[in-house]
Amino acid sequence: MKKILAILTALFCVAGAAFADEIDDILKQQEAIDNNKTITITPKDQHQDGIKTAKVQIEYTPSTHEVHIYYDCLAVSYDQGAAMNTILECLKDFQEENMYESYRYLRKDSVKYYNDARKLKWARYHSYVEFKPRTLNF
Repeated sequence: MKKILAILTALFCVAGAAFADEIDDILKQQEAIDNNKTITITPKDQHQDGIKTAKVQIEYTPSTHEVHIYYDCLAVSYDQGAAMNTILECLKDFQEENMYESYRYLRKDSVKYYNDARKLKWARYHSYVEFKPRTLNF
């Protein structure tokens, strides 16, 4: 009896450790909703299409379902078509991960150029969207 209890306790601890990261992410999201905060996310799959300097960053406000998504790359290698495709793929991934039904643009996309501390010229493509939560049909 003691062996069975010890085995069950060990399995419970292993399962708890496996799901702890998911629970932490859920708790962070719930805290952000409660405090009306913005979460900064760097997508794992950036869909960069061979541009090594490109990076995507998402600023997500869970309480309003709004997302600011930024595509940054060196101005020399900037291509608006590649930026748009990368943003669309990242939005599609975000939509599937967070179980949203669809999204709509809240503002026209924009491109801004800036210099970093090393005087390199960068281009930033910005999209601002609002996601529509899925409705449950019973």
